[in-house]
This record gives sequence, C-alpha cells and structure tokens, in this order.
Amino acid sequence: MTALRRTQAGILSFALAFACSPARAEAAVAGWDHPGYDAEDSYYNPGESAINATSIAKLTKKWSVALRKHEGSCGGFSAPMVAGGRVVTTDQLGISAFQAATGAPAWHYDWVDPGDSDTAVLAASGNTVISANGDCNSNSDPDGTLVALDLATGKVRWQVDSDMPIYTVVVDKGMVVVSGESPSDEQAVVAYRVSDGKQAWKRVDYAASSVSADGRILVNKGNTTSALSITMGALLWTKPALWEAKAATPAADRFLVTNGAAMSAIKATTGAVLWTAPNKASDLLATDGRRLYRMDDHTAEALDINSGRPLWSRALPAEGTQPARAGGLLYTGGPILSPTSGAVITQPKALAGRQIATGGHLYTVNDGVLSNFAP
Repeated sequence: MTALRRTQAGILSFALAFACSPARAEAAVAGWDHPGYDAEDSYYNPGESAINATSIAKLTKKWSVALRKHEGSCGGFSAPMVAGGRVVTTDQLGISAFQAATGAPAWHYDWVDPGDSDTAVLAASGNTVISANGDCNSNSDPDGTLVALDLATGKVRWQVDSDMPIYTVVVDKGMVVVSGESPSDEQAVVAYRVSDGKQAWKRVDYAASSVSADGRILVNKGNTTSALSITMGALLWTKPALWEAKAATPAADRFLVTNGAAMSAIKATTGAVLWTAPNKASDLLATDGRRLYRMDDHTAEALDINSGRPLWSRALPAEGTQPARAGGLLYTGGPILSPTSGAVITQPKALAGRQIATGGHLYTVNDGVLSNFAP
C-alpha cells in the first residue's frame, strides 16, 4: 500500500452522476442526491436561488427529527441527501428516509449487526439508493458491502458482499466502481452495474480515487496515475505522478488532485498539469468552477480555479467542516461566507453540522438530529 493510500484506509467516499447531461441539469433543481452533489464531488448546487444572502436571515425551522441511536454501534450519522421527495441519511441502526416536506418517516433499513457496521455513504441514482460501507472489527480481513434500495420503499434491489473492504466508491454512467485492499485481499478496482449489481470489469493492483469527471476516474498503480473509462475500464492516459482526485470542476474539464502536500489542477482529458499550489492539500474542498474553496483547520480559503492563486482567507471560530456552495453562499459548518470575498453573511444564529441547500430548503444533520429550515 502506498503512503497516499494509507492516508485513505478506512475512509469511504462516494461519487454519483446520472447517465446523461439532461438528467444532471434536472438534479440541480430536484435535490442533492449525492454527498458532494454530483459525480465531480464539487459540493456546488447551481440550481439553488431561494436561500441567498438576503433570505438567509429569515430561515425558520420547518421540522426536526431525532435519528435512531444504538448503544455499541460503530456507525454514525451521515450528511443528508435529498431525492425523489425523500431526505435520506444513516443512523446508528442503519438507514432512514423521511418525507422531505414534513419529516414524516418513510422507511428504515437496518444493518444485520449495528455493532459491526460503519457509517455508510449514500447516493441516489434515479429511484435507487446506493449504500456502501464495511465492518468495524477486523483489521486483518475487513469486508465491504454494497446495497441498492428502492428510494420509495427501502426494499432491497440487490446486494454485493465484498471480501475486499471498500475505501472508495464512484457511481456514474450506470456503473458503481469500488476499490480497496487489506492484508488478506489484493488491491483492486471493481465495477458493477447499477441496474443489477453484476460485475462489469476489474483491474487488479490499482486503487481508485472517489471522483468522476464525466465518466473519467483516476487510479493509482505504483507511482503512476491513470485515467480510466468508468464504463469499460479502458486506460485513457497515464502520468508518472502519484495523484489522488479530491474533486473535479462542475464542467468536468479538470481534476483537483493532491500528492499529500500540494494541490494541483490537471486536465481531465490528458492529465496535463495546469497549476500547482504548494502546501495546499486538503480533503475538504468545494468548487463552483470559478474558485476552489478549501478548509484548513480553523481557516476557510479560496483559490482562483485558473491559476491556484489565493483570493481570500477567513478565520473560523471552530474547526471547519466540508464546505458547500449554493445560492451565492458558502457553507462551512459554522459561519456562512460570501464565496467572492470570504465576508461573513449575517444570520440570526449560526447553524452547526453538515448542511446542504436545495429546493429552497436547508437540511442539516447535527448531533443525531435531522432538521429542515426555509425562509
């Protein structure tokens, strides 16, 4: 295992998009059906307009529900996703879905053993919820699980029990691609069809990043990085550098990658380096295609997407969480900032926890409570 992959051990990430661009544009209005909003993990919702710098001060709580807890569980509470009129999140017993309009329970899916199931990453592909997680109690031979659930009912459509632990997951173009390794399992990247869970292709001795740029995914082998076609597994290009994709621009024209220290932007089609920003590596990124937003401890920072040049920096009162961009606002898990200047946007009370804004509503998960706010 390379040093870069060791930093990812036990971390599960996910990318999702629909099979064609019209569906992706529709999703901008309909919901936030992936933790990073899209397959590019941009954390940018271009369709939100109702919650903005003017209306944010008028937010009121519409409903709130306590998520299920279980003593001894090794799983936790994920960021919410919104699709098909449902808000779906993980809890300490499994997965729970609620009516987006009212917060009324829609369905629950339970882990077989909550004490040996870590926090799943969720996304919706059409009317299917994909869940990816693994066990907690084995260091030498951990396993992974992919489950596809009906978005409306929570019924299982298919399940794949993987001997290989799942460290990354990418869903795009009708495919689910996972990668992982352990002392008992060879390193591999494996693709399954979203429609039925059947294996489509496999590449041994490769490890994948968690981002797709319009069907291109990055994989590592030794000290090289390659781009693969997500549908066929075909090699598109290879570079003598060890990069891990953290995000891609909404236009899917460039990957934002790190080598463990520096942040670089590379062309998705060729791997050509466009710029490199030393000492700017971060796991917490968002991009709207104009600026790159990154968290570094108690600091939020914006870089120019075309040059990597720092644009502004803002100290935060607490450690920043995953940034998200929507409605002319930058959410930090604490203060809400202007994406252009970093100025703090006035709001009656800072909202804590993971936050996503879509359809004129702000959904948060904080300390095991799922809430819905709107102007």
